[in-house]
Amino acid sequence: MTVFRLTTQAYCKMLLHAAKYPHCAVNGILVVERYKRKEGQPVLFVDCVPFFHGTLALAPMLEVALTLVDSWCKENNYIIAGYYQANERMKDSSPNQVAEKVASRIAESFSDAALIMVDNHKFTMECEEQSIVVYEHHENKWRCKDPNIDFCEDWSEVQRITTCLLDGKSYDSLVDFDNHMDDLRNDWTNPEINKAVLHFC
Repeated sequence: MTVFRLTTQAYCKMLLHAAKYPHCAVNGILVVERYKRKEGQPVLFVDCVPFFHGTLALAPMLEVALTLVDSWCKENNYIIAGYYQANERMKDSSPNQVAEKVASRIAESFSDAALIMVDNHKFTMECEEQSIVVYEHHENKWRCKDPNIDFCEDWSEVQRITTCLLDGKSYDSLVDFDNHMDDLRNDWTNPEINKAVLHFC
């Protein structure tokens, strides 16, 4: 069984994306550093790239986003290794066909890929508990990991920083690919958010 961990930056950006568009479904991808992982070593998601809000199933836009992110990953020594999604409805944290399809495509290139769903029901401004459900690809199916596992590298730090960023409405400055397509000056790597996370570390 694969062990998954998220850095503070990856977790924060995922949650900020969901917070910016509470009325919409949102999605994006997660990246790991490109290196040879030792047996039993966890898959550490170091960053996330927010993709879309609202309509998640537009194949041409998804292809453009994946191509751009893949080039960025090669330049920065990363690999696309996971997919995340927050559904539109409050009590729905199950992966739909879009989530499974995109995550399965990622799993073709990275066998230990994860599919992460934001649990809207647990997502609060105080970040009292992890608001994610993690799935792994096993025997051609996406299977839910034990929800009691701590998926964050340092939960107390993640909790504190995510709460600070949500309180400060940092989600207003988060850029996803939809924002980038509206105005190419919008930087989907989100350097401002990255700086804010570092500032609170």
